[in-house]
Amino acid sequence: MSEHIHSWIEGYAAVRMRAYETRGAIELDRGARWPRTTGSDVIIIAALFDPAIRAHGTPGVLRRWRVELDAMETDALTGARSTYPGGRSFWRTLEVVAVFLDDMMVAPPVSAVWDALIAQIGERPRNAGPTGDGPFKKFENVKTFDDLFNAQLGYLREKRGADTLAQPAGYSGGDKLIPRSTNADVIALAEYWTTQLGRVKHIAERDAIDARWKAAVADVDKIARASKPDDAYAKNNEFWRVLQQTAVHVAVADEAPSKADLAIASLETSLAHLPQTIGAAAEKSADFVADVAHAAGKVVNEAGKGLLAGVGKPFLYGAIGAVGLYFLTRGRRHESAES
Repeated sequence: MSEHIHSWIEGYAAVRMRAYETRGAIELDRGARWPRTTGSDVIIIAALFDPAIRAHGTPGVLRRWRVELDAMETDALTGARSTYPGGRSFWRTLEVVAVFLDDMMVAPPVSAVWDALIAQIGERPRNAGPTGDGPFKKFENVKTFDDLFNAQLGYLREKRGADTLAQPAGYSGGDKLIPRSTNADVIALAEYWTTQLGRVKHIAERDAIDARWKAAVADVDKIARASKPDDAYAKNNEFWRVLQQTAVHVAVADEAPSKADLAIASLETSLAHLPQTIGAAAEKSADFVADVAHAAGKVVNEAGKGLLAGVGKPFLYGAIGAVGLYFLTRGRRHESAES
């Protein structure tokens, strides 16, 4: 599977491709795109890269990596099955550190380890996404809420026309192609997305999303409902920018599991669900997994192979995931205590 991987950047590219194939993608209007990886996905990917980064990273690289670990400790561990909300930043940082490790001529893991990781990515299916058609019409090939947003955006651009508009003061995203939506259009969109936002679970950034969306809906209530339905909405530029952020948030939060699911997923992901490819990788990769375990926090003052002495090989390679969970929960605290 991974015979072509001879560098960190090649490994990064293979893992990213696997994530796209099994998880799908989040794609923004201006072309930004990254895999829809789950919390457990990013944990086990980080567990593979972490020992090399800690051993060879410069202060700047280490600072950037620790920011990602902090975010994972907050969001990935509590959402093992759900789409990881920090995915865009994680994949950007992972590319940076892969290039850095190659520049430093750090030897990448052997092929068996890449195979084990790639096999682990995308094991669990994502949740279903929207169940109804939403306003306007039924769109084909819509599987997630951000898919639905993009379909609605494209539909209204074609139906109403669109203008390339600069970002207003206080907004982000640069120039965007904004539909000339009517007052009736934005009323329908505001009602639909308010309902979807109210249904999904609370995850990171929810308070900020709520505040922006409530302000946008207040404008719709004040302006669109008091105007002719077929006239163009006066604040389309602002509305579509906030709607995009809201739709992406709904898509991520839609996949957040219940508290009971979290407890089960944590156990299943880290210990119980061990693919055969990981067991087959054992002979060639024991040193690497031992190194990851060592980086996790020097449990009971043992390190390297001593930590894993007597552990069966199939379980050992499940430790790529299990140790990933461990290094976030314990390794970060251990590191803080030493600094």
